[in-house]
Amino acid sequence: MRWTCAAWAGRGGRTCPRCGRRSTGCTLFSPEVTGMADAMQPLPHAPIGMILGLLEHLKDVPGGREDLYKLGGPMGYELDDLLPVTEAAKRLGLVRIVAGDIELTPEGKVLAAAEEPERKERMSRYLRKLSLIADIRRAVERSRSGRAPRNRFLERLRESFSEAEAERQLSTALDWARYGEVFDFDPDAEEFVLPPS
Repeated sequence: MRWTCAAWAGRGGRTCPRCGRRSTGCTLFSPEVTGMADAMQPLPHAPIGMILGLLEHLKDVPGGREDLYKLGGPMGYELDDLLPVTEAAKRLGLVRIVAGDIELTPEGKVLAAAEEPERKERMSRYLRKLSLIADIRRAVERSRSGRAPRNRFLERLRESFSEAEAERQLSTALDWARYGEVFDFDPDAEEFVLPPS
């Protein structure tokens, strides 16, 4: 199977800015996920609990909108700690940032107001749109054993990230996917698996 760069495939042989190869040379993601807007973007390292906390905070803010640079105080975090959280919520389509202000999208408002298990089910839908998470889930579903080796994805990520960052990408993907029950992980076999039913 030939792996292609989702961001640059089909663009007249232009060079991929991430891997430095021609448009058909990047090996991070499979053809099945090409065309997804975030295919070459790293996942922001934000705990799922902090993402949900941000949504709940914005839900309770008068007018539903807050200055991004004043957000840390009310939530008890430094701004630098919140940047990956706001980026993660934005990537999931749950917030938008306009003129320095952050506000919930319609999807974010619904999710923030939802109770469990509806909240988890809704989050699962948004998580499955992220390329790395979608690719792992797809590999698990298509495998006869219902398993996918972690090392397969680690090797792909190493082509675009450092060893440490590749590990962090998989750790973040697993943290988010476990909450949304997209997939789970068997530490003994070092394999991704379907979540417990």
